[in-house]
Amino acid sequence: MKNAKILSVIAVFVIIAGISAKFFMPSLFYGYIYPFSRIKGSVSITVDGKNIPLSDCKISCIHQDRKEKAHVIGKRLSTRAGKYGRYKFIIEHDGIEIPFYFYQSNCWNCEKFELSFSVDTEKRTISCTGWTRGLDEKGFKEEKLDIVRTITFDDISPEGIGISSV
Repeated sequence: MKNAKILSVIAVFVIIAGISAKFFMPSLFYGYIYPFSRIKGSVSITVDGKNIPLSDCKISCIHQDRKEKAHVIGKRLSTRAGKYGRYKFIIEHDGIEIPFYFYQSNCWNCEKFELSFSVDTEKRTISCTGWTRGLDEKGFKEEKLDIVRTITFDDISPEGIGISSV
């Protein structure tokens, strides 16, 4: 019984310390305590005007030539992304690839986004609209960065379409 009380007090202290860190030292919180995916958001895709659910696509994530786990739930796409560098997603559907990446400028950055990709196979273009938002150097949310970009299939770089606010 005495051990249970001590453990309860310690647990309450740890929870209060974690919550306090989020508000008073966000870079410490996101760097060492934050347990969730650091790159996450929603993606919608249309090909020649037809909506394509993510569940009908093959999705991969690569960080420094290593595969990362990409989580897909409905329109939501995420990965842990706890390291510095480029995280490239590739969405494939019926021979069409939509490559895009986020650049983690530090190990604790969190990137949220809402993206809509529209593929026109006749014009051979991919249009990307939406927004993204990361954290500033102090760990506070940045302003949303609007994304409006159209690129031809031939002009997509090997890295993909850059999305990050960095």
